[in-house]
Amino acid sequence: MISGDKARICNKILSCVGKKVSFKYPGSEGVKHGILRDRSVVESANPPGKVPYWDVVDLIEFEKEKESKWLRIGYYRMPGEKLNWGSQTTITEPISIWKRLLVKAAREKSWFRDLLEDVMREMKD
Repeated sequence: MISGDKARICNKILSCVGKKVSFKYPGSEGVKHGILRDRSVVESANPPGKVPYWDVVDLIEFEKEKESKWLRIGYYRMPGEKLNWGSQTTITEPISIWKRLLVKAAREKSWFRDLLEDVMREMKD
């Protein structure tokens, strides 16, 4: 895949910002409807010759929730010429829960804390 194709695909993935999103909880737990407010996309690292993947971090607004801003991490894949949402299961939580999860993991796991510290160092460069 040439770089122009990669840019075109990233733009297509980003074009979903502002559109409605929904997902169904298992069993009879219900359906959640929101608006995709923002998205970051990066090409995934997978072996050459395999199906290409793109990872996304989404900011979704659920107006009827106590906390309206939620974060979702997912991915797209492109077998052949068709770009597909590949995340049948994602973690989608309010920002406060993400913060609690990340802080707990960083306190408990030095490898995770090292990753976050690396990220913050790169942000300063």
